[in-house]
Amino acid sequence: MATIERLDSGGASARPSDAASAVHAPRRALRVVHLLKHTWRANGSVHVAVDLACAQADAGLDVWVASVEGSYDDVLAAHGVRVVALPALGGALGTARHARAIASLVRHVDPDVVHAHMMSSAVLAAPVVALSGATLVTTVHNSFDKHSWMMRTGRTVVAVSQAERDLLVSRGFRPDRVRVVLNGSGDSAREPYCEDQVGTVPRPCVMTLSGLHERKAIDDVIRAFEVLAPECPEWHLNIVGWGPAHDELAQQIAQADLGDRVHLLGPSYAPWHPLAKADIVVSASLAEPFGLSLSEARAAGCAVVATRVGGMPEVLEHGRAGLLVEPRDPQALAAALRPLMTDREELERWRARALDGSERFTAARMARDYLSVYLDAIAARRVRRLVQDDQFARAGGPSTDATVVSPDRTHKAM
Repeated sequence: MATIERLDSGGASARPSDAASAVHAPRRALRVVHLLKHTWRANGSVHVAVDLACAQADAGLDVWVASVEGSYDDVLAAHGVRVVALPALGGALGTARHARAIASLVRHVDPDVVHAHMMSSAVLAAPVVALSGATLVTTVHNSFDKHSWMMRTGRTVVAVSQAERDLLVSRGFRPDRVRVVLNGSGDSAREPYCEDQVGTVPRPCVMTLSGLHERKAIDDVIRAFEVLAPECPEWHLNIVGWGPAHDELAQQIAQADLGDRVHLLGPSYAPWHPLAKADIVVSASLAEPFGLSLSEARAAGCAVVATRVGGMPEVLEHGRAGLLVEPRDPQALAAALRPLMTDREELERWRARALDGSERFTAARMARDYLSVYLDAIAARRVRRLVQDDQFARAGGPSTDATVVSPDRTHKAM
């Protein structure tokens, strides 16, 4: 079991000797604290953050993950990531305790970078980081959330696709502070720890892999499959995932009399297992900042069909590695699926095209890209502070003696 360092309401670490040694020992690696509201399974933002933290630790960075509670403590600990349990959020008192714990964590760990992945984490960390020597980086995983504007508190804001960057800039995010880092989970640290919940699936099959939310438009996939079902009697549609739209989808399947062809298989915490049993993966999403299931489907060698929204065209290399259709058009979706379901050679051709180049979607590559973002953000913050100090000195005040921040350096708080 993982050793979890807990912060009480006053923010004291359960292992103060470790925290003290972390502050005073010579440091040769960049120190990063990832902040999340939680680290529960079946959440794409969590999966990306966990894979990133593990890949960074594997690369030699000093990595911490702090959240209220979660499912991946053992995975993180196995890769040398230190896990910190924060007090639960909820109400004014819970929020205050959570904020004090973040302040205590930053004070004891003295990180170079605080990386917030969720909105509450970004908002509560911003004032703490502003008073420390750290640099705040935020990643906008869910731009479709109405509160996503809060992520602009970061010194650098990361968009998970170029389309997302364009969207954030159009919403008023500063262009010079928004960087793009594509997600990567092809070498996920989670894979060895996740069991197959789905089991045997009927084949040949089209598969969807996502939460069952209205935004995912799985009803459009069912309508497209309904069009093709008479032409392709041996094919099945397997819907992997769970969510609030489950009952409505079950009713739609029953009304279409497709109960023996369309299967609601429930959630999977290990997408690699069901994807290994899929022939075609479809995403009909109406909004999708990246499309993690598509990159995972490519790595599994599945043919891919997706809607032309958000970051999904980038994941499919704008049609080279998968077929793209307009959203909310089941007939177009059926037209894209038909040759894959009726022509084995065409299916194999698109499976090969999906697999080709999929190695770019790895956590190791993502970690390298984020390291570049971190170093640039730290340098930009330092330059800004030096300019402020110079202006203050010209006005007759003292100048701060700041030091260069790098992966192997002795840190002086700015």
